[in-house]
Amino acid sequence: MKKILVLVVMASAFFSLSAQKVNETVVLYGKEQIKGFTINIYDNSSDIVEGALADKFETYYKLKGSKKKGYHVYENQTCDAFGDARYDIYFTTTEVGKKKDKTTQVVLVVSTGNLNCITFANDPRSSRNIVAFLENLNKDIEAYKIKLRIEELRNNLNSLNKDRQSLLKEQTKLQEKRNATDEEVKSLTQQIEQATSPEEKEPLQKNLKSAQKSLQNLEEKLYKIGVKLETNQKDTDSAQKELDSLTK
Repeated sequence: MKKILVLVVMASAFFSLSAQKVNETVVLYGKEQIKGFTINIYDNSSDIVEGALADKFETYYKLKGSKKKGYHVYENQTCDAFGDARYDIYFTTTEVGKKKDKTTQVVLVVSTGNLNCITFANDPRSSRNIVAFLENLNKDIEAYKIKLRIEELRNNLNSLNKDRQSLLKEQTKLQEKRNATDEEVKSLTQQIEQATSPEEKEPLQKNLKSAQKSLQNLEEKLYKIGVKLETNQKDTDSAQKELDSLTK
């Protein structure tokens, strides 16, 4: 996300949420200074916060957006989180600070059109709604992270199931080869027992040794596949248990 310079030139209202504050301020939209609201989000990356906001507007509120000047923009649409009018909504996220002190700053601008931005001076009621929206953002972020985790778990389970089916097919083929090789070993052993001369036994013993080696290799491969299947089942059970807990 392209960093957007936030110019704090005035703070007409502060609202605390734990260690967070919503701040009404002036921000840059391209080269133009406009009025908006900011909040710093702790312990979440810019990408996660951006995704949570986009998901809130586009999935929950069904808004259609685009990207302009580093902002997500939703133009001339209704959003009852802010009021009954049609709005132009702009938001961007950027990481500020260094290392351990790094936070994600959210800039949210709500306009009634033509960048006529809502402020406490011109629309106190809608401004309070904007502040409440930002104050509840942490809940939306946590819900979004759960949504991402659910999607990840479902993808993992699909992948594990495909791996298991592939392993079972390979196991079946190896088991068939193992059974055939075992029969070959038994047959060669019987032929050797029935042979009456060293000349007759020698090639049979050579073939038996080769068959026994093949049998051992096949059993080793089957053992390894069995271990993989056990691991696959444990991973599947763990992922399914977590998914069930998140989707109750």
